[in-house]
Amino acid sequence: MASHPRQGAAACNEGTRHRVVSTLRGRRALTWSAVLAVVVAATVEGSRPDSRAASPQARQPTARANEADPQWRPRTFPDTSATIAILADQLPGGLTPAQQRAVSERFVGTQKLTLDLSRPLRALKPGFLVLHYHLAMWQSAPDVSFIVDGRTWGNDYPAVNRHEEWFWHNSSGQRVASSVDRKLLMNIGNATFQKYWTDSIIEQARVSDSDAVFADSASPALLQWEANAPPEPRFAGTGARENRLSELGGRTFVEAWESFISALDTSFASRGVPLIPNTGAFVTSWDSTRYDLTAGVFVEGFADPAFTESDWKASTNRLLSLAARDKIIILQNYLRSTEDLDRRRYYLANYLLVKGNRTYLDYFAKTPLEWFPEWTLDLGRHLDSATTVADLWKSGVYRRDFERGAVLVNPGRAPVTVMLSSPTRRVEPVGGGPIGPNGAVSGTVRTAPVRGFIVPAHGAEILLNSSSSSAQ
Repeated sequence: MASHPRQGAAACNEGTRHRVVSTLRGRRALTWSAVLAVVVAATVEGSRPDSRAASPQARQPTARANEADPQWRPRTFPDTSATIAILADQLPGGLTPAQQRAVSERFVGTQKLTLDLSRPLRALKPGFLVLHYHLAMWQSAPDVSFIVDGRTWGNDYPAVNRHEEWFWHNSSGQRVASSVDRKLLMNIGNATFQKYWTDSIIEQARVSDSDAVFADSASPALLQWEANAPPEPRFAGTGARENRLSELGGRTFVEAWESFISALDTSFASRGVPLIPNTGAFVTSWDSTRYDLTAGVFVEGFADPAFTESDWKASTNRLLSLAARDKIIILQNYLRSTEDLDRRRYYLANYLLVKGNRTYLDYFAKTPLEWFPEWTLDLGRHLDSATTVADLWKSGVYRRDFERGAVLVNPGRAPVTVMLSSPTRRVEPVGGGPIGPNGAVSGTVRTAPVRGFIVPAHGAEILLNSSSSSAQ
């Protein structure tokens, strides 16, 4: 992570503490496997500080010279239609020159870097992306820092604190904080707050030479779980979707959020800056929020093996819809360890199942400075697209074919036997993990010929045509 004296695990955790359970919140029931997944994720979460940060237009806002700063030209998100593209979570500071070269060669970008850390990477790769991190609808807790001027970590809480009307209040007139990490919920219906939020975030992105804004803790579905310090009964259960509130002009929070986020996106788009909110994993059954109102989405906890098949279908259908609209999609989840091969295969196959023209991936165990050999696979372009997962259902699994291979995903509770009409090669990654100080990466991709195999429950397989090479 970026080095800063106040940037410890306790200080830099607002958006991330909720990630441990955000993928499971709001679901109809939690199985023991889901609880176990949360416990494992918590182990990973506690070992590192915070890491992370659509429009009505279908395409990314065009990079342009901004009137306020002609030198600021946000970089373009690269095409992913024929490649596996890795957009890393917040990379650590103190990279050696060799690690900087490895990062610039292998990742399309990262987030939350001060200029002293981003400039060396861009000297090696001018198109290297950096996302500015900011909370979407919450004010950072007073003791939590974020990048305020491109060079230093700080917090604008003293300035925001002078405007009581900008904060959300419960029926007792109390400010409402997150019970997870003490960030403060804001009144997104307040016009002066909206203007301050827009202007301050765009200025932070400008001075940090960022290419997009990653807006964390964005989903209204979080309110039922987090808006509880002190309690806000109006957001309990499905309240964010159903309760009409005078503070929001008689609108529900979801309705107000859609207006708020759309206006924010439009303002950012006028400067060529994509807005990418963290929407969670789309497994809250009552959440009908329009997450297609921004330039893109950050889907944290996507394709978790703990999902029920119905939750997996709901989540994947949303991803397919967003990909069809050419949205920027960043998919991220976490490993128990770098040797967690089953999860690695499952995450990668799910990514390939929904991948569009601007779809990016990351999964890691202890540090975002990890690299896995399966990310070099060259399957070429996809041969089929889908409106819903039903279009991908083939012989008991969900399958997508590519120029040089195929992916098969089984989100169900029972294994599925698959027989192939012609010989193919099963992908077997070996090794992978942290990029060392010398910039070297480990691991390789092996393949084994198969005509039939079993796809395990909550599992996946990646296949290469017999004539295909194994890597890019």
